[in-house]
Amino acid sequence: MKNTIISLLLAMAGVAAQAQVGDWSVGAQMNFGSKNSMAGIGAQVQVEIAQHLRVAPEFIYYFKDNGVKDYNVNLNAQYVIGTGAPGLNVYPIAGLTYAHFSEDALYGSDTFNRVGANVGCGVEYNISGSPISFYAEERVQILKDWTQSVTAFGIKYKF
Repeated sequence: MKNTIISLLLAMAGVAAQAQVGDWSVGAQMNFGSKNSMAGIGAQVQVEIAQHLRVAPEFIYYFKDNGVKDYNVNLNAQYVIGTGAPGLNVYPIAGLTYAHFSEDALYGSDTFNRVGANVGCGVEYNISGSPISFYAEERVQILKDWTQSVTAFGIKYKF
């Protein structure tokens, strides 16, 4: 099951990359997951597949905290909405997530995987005349026994 889901996420990201109709960007981010107060780092690729619509495959690695290690693979859709302010956009986020957890406890270790959904929103500021943008995202990651809020702050480069 795990291999099937990972293969599906990778295939969807590959299709999105081939279906590119516009700009694409690569970003690096800092993350915070609320469930276990875990900080992490991540990378995101945004590919425009239609006007105002982009897909954003993402990988997040959370640093070990209280014996728990975690990484997430996400595939989100983002619909970009201009705010009227120069360079400032907002976007709702909806997508799929795969999370892998590993927990070290006094009685031994345990590993579990979850598949779920992401729902949230983001804001980005494009620096005028530059391919550099800053972004912030907030989403709810809906997983069995591990629903949490995920916050991301990042910088991206637009190609």
